[in-house]
Amino acid sequence: MRGRPAIIVPETPPRKFTRVYEDEDTIETWTYNLDKFTRGPVEVDIKYKAGAEKRIKQRVKEAKQQKKIERQMDKISKRNK
Repeated sequence: MRGRPAIIVPETPPRKFTRVYEDEDTIETWTYNLDKFTRGPVEVDIKYKAGAEKRIKQRVKEAKQQKKIERQMDKISKRNK
């Protein structure tokens, strides 16, 4: 057939669906049901990968050290003024 179709059937988006987000430490599965709740997910399932806890603790430790260094540098710079 050529030309324009006789009837255009609009596709409605699904009312229930899931989205999977993955990063270096976690795999998150977000389940949506637009019939129950339209603003966000109905359920979020978070699974941690092997070794994730160790990496998270290391990042927290590094952040604390960085803040400590910044405070020390601020003290030094204020003292020298």
